[in-house]
Amino acid sequence: MNARWTTMASVALLALAAPAHADVRGQAVVSAMASTGVRGTPFAVAGTSRIPLVVETPGAASGDAPGLVFTSRRFATLVATADEIEALSAQHPDWRFSWSPPRHTLLDQTAMWVGSTTFHERTGNAGQGALVAIIDTGIDPAHGDFREADGSTRIAWLIDFSRPPRGSHPELEERYGCTGEGRQCAIFSRADITQVLGSNVAGDQPRDVFGHGTHVASLAVGNGQSMRTPFFIGSAPEADLVVARVTRGASNSILDGDILVATRFAFDRADEMGLPMVVNLSLGSDFGPHDGNSSLERGLSDFVGAEHPGRAVVVAAGNSGTLFVETEGQFPEPLGSHTEVHVTRSSSVRVPILTPNVDSAPNQGTVFIWLAFGQSDQISVGLDDRRGKWVAPLAPGEARAFDRDGLTATIFNGSEKKNSPVPSGSAGAAVVLTGQWPAGETFAVRLEGKGNVGVWVQSEGDFSVAGGNALVPRATKQGTINVPASSPALIAVGATVNRDTWSTHNRKRVTLESSVPDAMPFFSSSGPNALGVMKPDIVAPGVFLIGAMGVNADPRENAGGVFEGINACPDGDQCLVVSDTHAVTSGTSMAAPVVAGAVALLFARDPTLTQDEVRALLQAGARRPTGMIPVEQQLGPGALDLLGTLTVMDSEQSPIRKDPVEEESWVALSQSFARPGGRPLFGTVELRGADGAIADGFDESRLRLEAEPAIVHSSLTRVAPGLWRFELAAPGGTGGQRMSVRLLFDGALFLERDVPIAVDQAAAEVGFASRGGCTIVAPRSAPAIPWAAWFLAALGITVARGRACVRVARTARRRGRKGGRG
Repeated sequence: MNARWTTMASVALLALAAPAHADVRGQAVVSAMASTGVRGTPFAVAGTSRIPLVVETPGAASGDAPGLVFTSRRFATLVATADEIEALSAQHPDWRFSWSPPRHTLLDQTAMWVGSTTFHERTGNAGQGALVAIIDTGIDPAHGDFREADGSTRIAWLIDFSRPPRGSHPELEERYGCTGEGRQCAIFSRADITQVLGSNVAGDQPRDVFGHGTHVASLAVGNGQSMRTPFFIGSAPEADLVVARVTRGASNSILDGDILVATRFAFDRADEMGLPMVVNLSLGSDFGPHDGNSSLERGLSDFVGAEHPGRAVVVAAGNSGTLFVETEGQFPEPLGSHTEVHVTRSSSVRVPILTPNVDSAPNQGTVFIWLAFGQSDQISVGLDDRRGKWVAPLAPGEARAFDRDGLTATIFNGSEKKNSPVPSGSAGAAVVLTGQWPAGETFAVRLEGKGNVGVWVQSEGDFSVAGGNALVPRATKQGTINVPASSPALIAVGATVNRDTWSTHNRKRVTLESSVPDAMPFFSSSGPNALGVMKPDIVAPGVFLIGAMGVNADPRENAGGVFEGINACPDGDQCLVVSDTHAVTSGTSMAAPVVAGAVALLFARDPTLTQDEVRALLQAGARRPTGMIPVEQQLGPGALDLLGTLTVMDSEQSPIRKDPVEEESWVALSQSFARPGGRPLFGTVELRGADGAIADGFDESRLRLEAEPAIVHSSLTRVAPGLWRFELAAPGGTGGQRMSVRLLFDGALFLERDVPIAVDQAAAEVGFASRGGCTIVAPRSAPAIPWAAWFLAALGITVARGRACVRVARTARRRGRKGGRG
């Protein structure tokens, strides 16, 4: 493929990029790593031959192996050489090791949409007595938004994986693996931070060179003290902070093991202080089982649950919902990171993997392809290139590596082999392409057998926003939820549009005609997960949010940060910078901390809340956005509304007694179609009265669910005031029919949804595709431009270097009606 495709794009890449994650059984881990080029890539700790791993260690204790740093009862992290891994594998054959390519970051008026200021006024609490942990690229501790009025720091603790141990807290440094070979981290207490802020010694202070973590932290807890009149304020401006910098260097690479150690560090500090805590993770991945079964997801879920009151983990849903149009029209549109196909018995289905032409030079990098199957499916997996068949399909249980012309292809089909990246309990396969190949090369995954296959792709190396990522044709927004947000145990947050205008640092006004506040942006990842579970769990403002700008991330002084956009702004201006201390950016990375701060407010009122109780409160209080929702699976149950949540929290003391009305209530479904004999269809019902407020307190027998044809896995159940859930499935043999879902109140039809029954979305919607945003048509010869240029151009600020900007939001409105709320 010689053409570069059009990008609708790039807000998605203002966030922490999606990494790949894989599980590998111990005994053959070394050969698996060698076959995927691990020893020559950033999988090894920089400057060493030591490989960072997450280890599932059933029944192990800290003395069972040197270098293990336990994050929970069943998970530990390890940084070891290949020989050490092989020896440990032989000694402990029941241990399971997992590796992942490095993870990267996922990239004012907010209070008006979520009601946080009114919440503060009504409750008299703005987060005091709760902690928020930001696990990200670090923080600028000198920024005024993280200081009290007297200048003292609000950061209670900080762990920094980019620095060697300081020796100030030797016991903690030992406990969290700061001193082991191939490891390093520095730990700062509040007193340490105060000391380095006052020392003025160059290099002493923790830093956030990229600026992502500083911005994220301010959206959760910023107090606006950096301005003469506090203005840009986070959800919980009186909560204190625990910060983890999990980027080890300038590359912004993030290791799964560091994420888990940082999360343990944060919760341990909260326990020590006797305070509730919410952890924010604005990072994610397109590569993984998408069912909550990756080691990262299971390791994170160990920290929360009914046995851990006063703890919550909030995760960005991901920015993988962007769809693209291919400039030469060679492949079925749209293009994207995810698709689904149905393989009929004795057939052969090819899924093209399209790689861009980056300035006509050979591509050097890695493409990760994850395939998810049903538990009973039997799928063989092979690989083609433009010359035809390259790797003959491998049957379930097989794994092999293939080399040709400087390119290595590795296929793991199923979890049976000990070196398979597919975790036990998940059905699927993984394909890894690494090395060099001609610009514009097209690969294809060949599938044979029988079953439904979900496909996710992501790419690393030479690929950039300007050049484009690897993509698949006939892509869909549904199912693009990232890992670890796909875990049912974690609270996943999607994004809505926050604003369409702002003033820059030099008092110029930026207005985006194509941006509609309180609508769903095109990039926000959509559910369901691979099990059909509804995701995201809630949405919040995430587009054009103004937050703190760290001193090292000011694009007027330093290149390479999250706010750099000089080539896209009118007159070469830095139009993302609004003042010397604040700037604009977008992504579900920004939406997640808005919700994390909201959770801190809930914990400040009730520190005994569990993760599931927090989720129920957020969803019960949710509202419907006022803007366009072309694909309802981007929205989940609804948008964050803290005043609604406060009503639910107070309902025990002030019972709600109100009947619902059809006009204000809604039903959210986890997907737009039902699979015959396949994964469940989950539904959430939000009941509201004539005034739009939560409806509850009526006899539950007055509300009834009917569905036909359907198998009821879970009947209509009240979860919280105004919030009900159900779970259905389409019977086998009903493909081509439609499932009617009807809610009756007092015996009369109240709400109704009607969905097709089909093997995949293409069959269900017959070519229907929802798109949003703006298409940038880039000719083959066009030079690459920075990601911020694509971002700004795609949203109407400017058309860079003569590219044709074709708005397709109206098309999405027409075609997207079918996916709207009922």
